[in-house]
Amino acid sequence: MANELSTLIGVVLGAVLSYLVGMLNDRTRWRREHGARWDGLLLQAYSDYGQAIKECVVAYQRLAAHQGLTEDPTPVEPTNDALEQAAQAETKRAAMTEPLRLLADPTTAAAVRSLNDAVWHLEWMARGRLTGDAATWDQAYREYRTARQTFYDKARASLQVPGGVIAERASWPPSWRASG
Repeated sequence: MANELSTLIGVVLGAVLSYLVGMLNDRTRWRREHGARWDGLLLQAYSDYGQAIKECVVAYQRLAAHQGLTEDPTPVEPTNDALEQAAQAETKRAAMTEPLRLLADPTTAAAVRSLNDAVWHLEWMARGRLTGDAATWDQAYREYRTARQTFYDKARASLQVPGGVIAERASWPPSWRASG
């Protein structure tokens, strides 16, 4: 009888332990899969936002070049069509910011706010809402590049991506282009 009881206790204990180990494994797998899914969504949100920022800045740089604030190989006159394209880029940037409000950690969200501010500064200059000269534009553009670098650094850290962002060109125009 004692042997049967100890065997029964061993079977029950083994079943309980097997159940607990299986439950812990399932929970760990669920957390890993859940984390990977959120990381994928976050990576896409960061990427979409970065592209939207770039579209805005390209539009603003082309408008600013027409005013003589900067150089661009394709300056654009502030026609209704050009201003509408810039407005569409801004609308896309605003839309791409929303997922980051939900998904980004606080330090990356702060970097997003700073980058948005820097891009708006360029927009206001490009649209003539703020007066300035080439030196003012250059300063605002440097602030944008710094804010963009900070955003990418924070985004990479939040995703635990090793390495670093490709370094920016130190100056413009590039050395291969003749000045003048």
